[in-house]
Amino acid sequence: MTTLRQLFAAHPRAADTLFACAVTLLGVLLRLSQGLPGDPATAATLLALILAQGLPLVWRRTHPWPVMVVVGLAYVVYELADPVVGYNDGVFVAFAGYAVARYARPPGSAAVIVVTAAAVLGPEVLRPLLGRPAPPGLSLGPLEWVLVAGLAWGLWLLGGAQRRVQEDARRLRELTDRLRAEQELSARRAVTAERARIARDLHDLVAHHVSAIAMQARASAEALPGDPGVRAIGSAADTALEEMRRLLGLLADGGPGDTGPSASLDHLDRLAAAAESAGCRVELTFTGQDAAAVPQAAQVSAYRIVQEAFTNVLKHAGPVAVRVDVRQAPGGLSVVVANGPPAPGHSPLPGSGLGLIGMRERAALFDGDLRAGPHDGGWRVEARLRWAATG
Repeated sequence: MTTLRQLFAAHPRAADTLFACAVTLLGVLLRLSQGLPGDPATAATLLALILAQGLPLVWRRTHPWPVMVVVGLAYVVYELADPVVGYNDGVFVAFAGYAVARYARPPGSAAVIVVTAAAVLGPEVLRPLLGRPAPPGLSLGPLEWVLVAGLAWGLWLLGGAQRRVQEDARRLRELTDRLRAEQELSARRAVTAERARIARDLHDLVAHHVSAIAMQARASAEALPGDPGVRAIGSAADTALEEMRRLLGLLADGGPGDTGPSASLDHLDRLAAAAESAGCRVELTFTGQDAAAVPQAAQVSAYRIVQEAFTNVLKHAGPVAVRVDVRQAPGGLSVVVANGPPAPGHSPLPGSGLGLIGMRERAALFDGDLRAGPHDGGWRVEARLRWAATG
């Protein structure tokens, strides 16, 4: 069923043609079941008028008002030409009226109430004027007139409601597409910004060591003036520093930097103190032999992950209990930040998910992974960083 619906949605004109042919065939079969007049000309005229009512429904979506006019006139002529007047339920008029309410613009579409009622009641008004006798047993009183008008009004309400539902669905699809595109764009920007920040952190780390190499090379060059290799080392170190600064200038976004020696495992207590000053109760534990054995770049990434986790806690949970557990192992580091349920009365700020993207980038830099999700009524972030163990 879903596949058939999707097929019709992809080919609306084919669906409309199939619908019109089916309704027209049903009308012909109903009229044949009542028997046609003996006069071949009259019988052919009646069948032609049924076709004139049903086939225009193919264009009911694109031209609702012209279809309504053609179907309504064909129905009136058909009722006046049929000596039996057995097929007078106006099903074609009902479909055409619904199409106007569904596809024509309001408030002009409200006129279809009058047009539909006039088409259905028109033959009863015109028969006495044209001197045609009323069919036996057919007498429309005030109640029937009110009923026809009520049905016409109901068709307009039904079509209008369906049109509003479809318009809301279309706007929702467009909004969803825009939000998805904006989310993808924001995610790409977040990755780019986090990588630039990582580059600045690595610059501070590598520049320190390269500067030490350059200084030692210059000292060695003064002690060994005849050794060209030592001068080459110093020159290469200076060139590396210059090129690194140029690359950093390409990556920098102009914002204030937050890099430097403070971004390390030795200064996680500063992050904890900042969170405590905001009302959190922080429990910070470090398990391992020596934080100095962790590569400085990995320390920076771990520090940034904890920093972003604290930011998310304050944003979404408020002043709550937070547990930070850092575990060192040969060739790896595990960082867990878990908080309790949101504080009473705290209104969480809307999040963009960009913080998690940045943390994943930090973990991926060291062939690691990051898992985040609800835990014991609160939230838990776990990051694993890996590197080649030495010694």
